[in-house]
Amino acid sequence: MNVNLSRVVGKMLAITVLGLSVGLAQGKVTLQFWDYYSDNQNFQKVLEDLIQTYQKSNPNVEIKHTPFPFGDLKNKIIQGAATRTIADIVIVDNPDHQAMASQGAFADITDKIKGTDYPSLYFKGAFSSTIYKGKNYGVPFVSNATALYYNEDLLKAAGIAKPPTTWAELQSDAKKLTSGDRYGFCLSGVGTEEGTFTFLPFLWSTGSDLTSFGDAGSVKALEFWNTLVNQDRSVSKAMVGWSQGDVYQQFIAQKCAMMINGPWQLPNFKRDKVSFKWGVAPWPKDKESVSILGGENFAIGNTKNVNEAWKFLSWLLQPEHLKPLILANGSLPNRNDLAKDPTWTTDPITKVFLEQVAVAKPRAYGAKYPQISEQVWTAFQSVVLGKQSAAEAAKQAAAAIKPLLP
Repeated sequence: MNVNLSRVVGKMLAITVLGLSVGLAQGKVTLQFWDYYSDNQNFQKVLEDLIQTYQKSNPNVEIKHTPFPFGDLKNKIIQGAATRTIADIVIVDNPDHQAMASQGAFADITDKIKGTDYPSLYFKGAFSSTIYKGKNYGVPFVSNATALYYNEDLLKAAGIAKPPTTWAELQSDAKKLTSGDRYGFCLSGVGTEEGTFTFLPFLWSTGSDLTSFGDAGSVKALEFWNTLVNQDRSVSKAMVGWSQGDVYQQFIAQKCAMMINGPWQLPNFKRDKVSFKWGVAPWPKDKESVSILGGENFAIGNTKNVNEAWKFLSWLLQPEHLKPLILANGSLPNRNDLAKDPTWTTDPITKVFLEQVAVAKPRAYGAKYPQISEQVWTAFQSVVLGKQSAAEAAKQAAAAIKPLLP
């Protein structure tokens, strides 16, 4: 081969290699992943390790993961939906899922769900939180539910053999356990979603619901709170300012003998080296024992990368990948298969919470649920603070809630 021909062939090879490189670069997909666990370093590490594993077997995909503080992500999603800059994959608080789907933030993945076992694999309440107007806009990630924590030592000293199972027992036990500066029962009645999150199981337990607010059941639930706080004085009126974290602090300081709270507090008992004996029991009931579904879902942003995002999400949802992520999150599974895993079922405390998750109701009240929730907390705060009777507050809230329902 002469020198000139060699140069020509060399240039052709260089152009070919460059073309291949450009083609590979053009074929690479970058997926943005948002969550709100910026303060959970364990979760971040596990997720990053999983992302690296996926990228090694899928070199055409790059996943850029950005964690946000809890209070910032909701606005980021709303802004992203409006400006078409939303991430390809988002972890979203489940009561916000329908509202954000209604705003066009998330992709409709109904066709992708068809033919899978996801609808039957997940707990009914958890899966329904991803549905808006009959269409599927996500897949559940983790769930939690509230239950009754009780101080075994204090119950025993008061002659109470077991935690209450009914409202009547709860009221009676709370009165017995109230002494000096210690209240028998504490719960969050703050004027935010945390307060509504605590109140709704009381409402549902009567057989009532937000769709029938203003009925006898809703009045009964409001009056029960009023009785505990203002008549029996077994619940501190300060509960109108208490978050779930504040309630936990009251409980471990033995300033209250029982509390409503969630499994997210469990790691704190070890951290705070709580020395007294305590346990967890299902919600005391009026007509039925019912808890409330909390937790997060996965959603796919309404972007051009829906197919690649679904491919990654499907991989992430495989049990061998999902289990370590759930454990790192410190929450509970909402799938029938993982819920039977000894990791969660062998611990009696975790088992109670799993049983509550299985029967917990979602806050699936349409796109205007945040405004509905505000009416609920306004009602119970008004009653507890003596501004309105239970009947008056229920009637006023009902008038405001009705036009906000789907």
